[in-house]
Amino acid sequence: MTNLVDLTDVPVVDNHCHAIEALQPVGLAEWRALFTESPDPGMRAKDVVETAFYRRLTRSLEEFFGVSGEDGVLRARASHSTAELVAKLFDDASIAGVVIDTGYPAPEKAMDATEFALASGAEYAALIRLEVEFQRLIVAHGRYDDLVASVRELVSDVRGTGFAGFKSIAAYRTGLAIERWSDEDAHAAYAQARVEVDSTGSVRLGYKPLLDTLLHLAFEAAAVQELPVQFHVGYGDPDVDLRRASPLELRSILEDSAYRSMPVVLLHGCWPYVREGAYLASVYGNAYLDLSFAIPFLSIGEMTSMTRAALAVAPFTKLMYSSDGSRVPELNWIAAKDGRKVIGSVLGELVSDGDLDAGQAHRAGEQVLRDNAVKLYGFRSNGVS
Repeated sequence: MTNLVDLTDVPVVDNHCHAIEALQPVGLAEWRALFTESPDPGMRAKDVVETAFYRRLTRSLEEFFGVSGEDGVLRARASHSTAELVAKLFDDASIAGVVIDTGYPAPEKAMDATEFALASGAEYAALIRLEVEFQRLIVAHGRYDDLVASVRELVSDVRGTGFAGFKSIAAYRTGLAIERWSDEDAHAAYAQARVEVDSTGSVRLGYKPLLDTLLHLAFEAAAVQELPVQFHVGYGDPDVDLRRASPLELRSILEDSAYRSMPVVLLHGCWPYVREGAYLASVYGNAYLDLSFAIPFLSIGEMTSMTRAALAVAPFTKLMYSSDGSRVPELNWIAAKDGRKVIGSVLGELVSDGDLDAGQAHRAGEQVLRDNAVKLYGFRSNGVS
């Protein structure tokens, strides 16, 4: 019989999540839509209810708030301010630190960072979402050389401007096979991007030679500053082409000797490419695999399978817990609860199989839930270190 390794004493550092929105959803339709990546109205209104994740979340919140049904959960939420909700849920889940991708949701919708840190009690680290900043700078500059200069300035002193690293959503734009291009190709792609700016006033950076070139500027700076770079990998909404979102597409970046001092964090457990991500974390010294327990929206069984595959091959020093929680604090909360249980269950299997002893298993849980992120992002206080 497999014994669960008890990790309830370990505060978690949420290695990848997003801001909580200042104005929380109050209606049922708005609430349900948060728990699917599908843009389809029927999926968002009805089918999402028939998922294992949503059923588990609802039942867990019913128990937490002492209510019954979705309406009861929404009434209980509405009786608290956003800060009160954050405080209540983060305390219950013992979340000691968060690493926030500041590019989503839009900053004007997000809870003030100082207010969030005070309410949550969690140490806070922020990341620059590169593509969002690149798009802003393309709009701002009518000359390619000025754009490049502005990007170099953006990435020149990241910690000095209050950030702990970068996040890339290249998988959402042109895929993870990030290449090197000639100046001629980059200039031509920039010209195409500016045509879009001139016609619409904005740009979606789907011009691969330009995006890849700007990303390399960021990677060069990250290597010099030894900054972690998170990559969206795998699971996401439908504008991610999963065929181009495998972590194996990042081989040229991982093989580049100039980037060996740049930690590469593969997000979302790379689901469904979990084994590929675990393999990369086991062979490349600067590759880390993020195990996400709220998004993707998975059953306990599938999260266990993901975690089993990761712990089976990757060093425990190369794995990090996250929620990928966004907009509502319940995602951070349920991920911390489920993540401890799932990681503890899989570590218990390793003990039963003779791979680890009990002490080694608990230590591995501490590394994955907290210590690896503390080291990588430079956390120092709030009981995290």
